[in-house]
Amino acid sequence: MKTQLLFPALIFGLFLFYSCDPNEIGTNGNYWSSSTLVRMQLKGKVKKIERQDEVINFNQDGFMTSSVYSRTGNTSTTTYNYDGSGKLMSIDFSATEGNISYSTNYTYDTHGKYVVTSPFHIYMSGLTPNLKSVATPYSSTEYKFNGNSLLIITTSISASSTYIDTTEVLYDGKYPSSITRTGSFVKDMTFASNGMFKTYTEGFTGEGYHNESRYFFKTDDEYLLVDSIGHYTLTNNVMVHSKSTYTYDSKKNVTREETPYSIMEHEYTYDSHGNWTTMVTRSKQVGAANWENTTTENRTIEYW
Repeated sequence: MKTQLLFPALIFGLFLFYSCDPNEIGTNGNYWSSSTLVRMQLKGKVKKIERQDEVINFNQDGFMTSSVYSRTGNTSTTTYNYDGSGKLMSIDFSATEGNISYSTNYTYDTHGKYVVTSPFHIYMSGLTPNLKSVATPYSSTEYKFNGNSLLIITTSISASSTYIDTTEVLYDGKYPSSITRTGSFVKDMTFASNGMFKTYTEGFTGEGYHNESRYFFKTDDEYLLVDSIGHYTLTNNVMVHSKSTYTYDSKKNVTREETPYSIMEHEYTYDSHGNWTTMVTRSKQVGAANWENTTTENRTIEYW
């Protein structure tokens, strides 16, 4: 998760909260209008989390307000700025190493759609109600609707050139149904009544190969939980299929992840609010008799 601290403009859905205005699409019952605390599966009125080299702060409405990451002499600070209705309007980022400092700015429309913020790994990037544009000093992305078609137009600017990339997203009502771009695709997108993904397939294709992952999600009223992922690879006209599965405890935290190559198990210690404060993880390769690696992660949680 360190990537979100270094490149905050690239990380959207699971950790950021974009809108809580009940007059917009995305009422309080829709997952894509839920708070940061819900996206991070945190219970109660969390004020601060300290874990390893990172400190995350929240306001009383459940918005993430800042994240400070310190390691090997470098400190990076990300600050999230909202308007009165709860929309994320800008992100300020700075890092002591390299003396980096810049802002990412967001604008919104009234088109009534849940916008695909990124054409890649949409489970992680998520959907944003009424998003219109995202701009940094180095690039800008516009989200333009024409009927049931959305164009994601990204312009990247460097000292020597300007590059424009366009992705088309087809919509069925308020939600996306498929994404088309050169070399990659998303299809079979279905949604629960609360806006959560039920299924979708994403992959890459080209001359002589085809690779796709089919995501299936659990039915849940609160959290977006992956049930299983089917992996399909076509090479030299031979299709290879494998599967990853996920098991959860009663507090909806993953206790077992089994992929085609490895098995990982997690044990948790919980506080009185039901949030874990210690996670012990052990892993091994599929077929191995003994666990090969064990790690422990601790976090301190402060409440309002």
